[in-house]
Amino acid sequence: MIKVAAYRTLVKKNDVKIFTLIISEINKMLSSIKDSAKLNEMISVMSLKKLKKKLSIVYHDFLNVFDREKITQLPLHRSYNHKIELEDESQSSRSRLYFMLNHKLQKIKKYLEKNLKKKFITLSKASFASSILFVEKKDDSLRFCMNYQKLNVLIKRDRYSILLIDEVLARIQDSKYLIQFNIIVTFNKLCMSTESENLITFITFFDVYKYRVMLFKLINESTFFQHYINDMLFDCLHKFCQIYLNDILIYSKILKKHRTHVKKMLNKLREVDLQIDIDKCKFKIQKISFLKLLIFINDL
Repeated sequence: MIKVAAYRTLVKKNDVKIFTLIISEINKMLSSIKDSAKLNEMISVMSLKKLKKKLSIVYHDFLNVFDREKITQLPLHRSYNHKIELEDESQSSRSRLYFMLNHKLQKIKKYLEKNLKKKFITLSKASFASSILFVEKKDDSLRFCMNYQKLNVLIKRDRYSILLIDEVLARIQDSKYLIQFNIIVTFNKLCMSTESENLITFITFFDVYKYRVMLFKLINESTFFQHYINDMLFDCLHKFCQIYLNDILIYSKILKKHRTHVKKMLNKLREVDLQIDIDKCKFKIQKISFLKLLIFINDL
């Protein structure tokens, strides 16, 4: 709200433009858009303009790699479907429901509606199921989680080598240009194998459901995804990039080569249908956090 005296002072200035914004007119315009496709199109255009401002024009040919709409689509079944192997299947059990306040129930309902719409979850008839719980975030809000502790005890452990800090430092030594990409909702890009879907069944006051996509809270998920992402980006790995789960670090000594490297990576990500979060990307950086290590370019 602006006071009268301040308003009078401003309108006298030549470089000040005056316009009116009537909420009822905006609501009227939005209500006239009955076709949700048209509304989505308007939102997409606004998102595209915002994206172009954040991304260098050098990489505008790869705008679809940053498209958040694709992350809501159920991935296809393929050779990388995640399969769970148990040490002893006979020990699986069904968790009990416990008392839950109404605001938590409503949060669960929204989560179910959202993921049913995306087809990430579906109804389950499994005889066993895990419970759900809430974890408090730093901002005091609640994050909805699955309690797979009992299941994790039964899963056979997998082994897969991850990057060593010394190896990363050796690879990026003398680099002058660094870019960090972050893959959006990484684990949801892989389906569960059909025979493993029932194992990640969870029970709610609304019904019993199972996931059709891979989850982060299960044993072996990190190692499995690391294997997957290394295979998908094999052509770039250790040449000009290092990868740890959903974090991609691209490094170069010369600017011209750096732009070529970034384009190659973006093209590869588009080929394998992985999307990047523009808000978590870091361009033209002098320091970076990778593998919990703070790296300064001047010290390389």
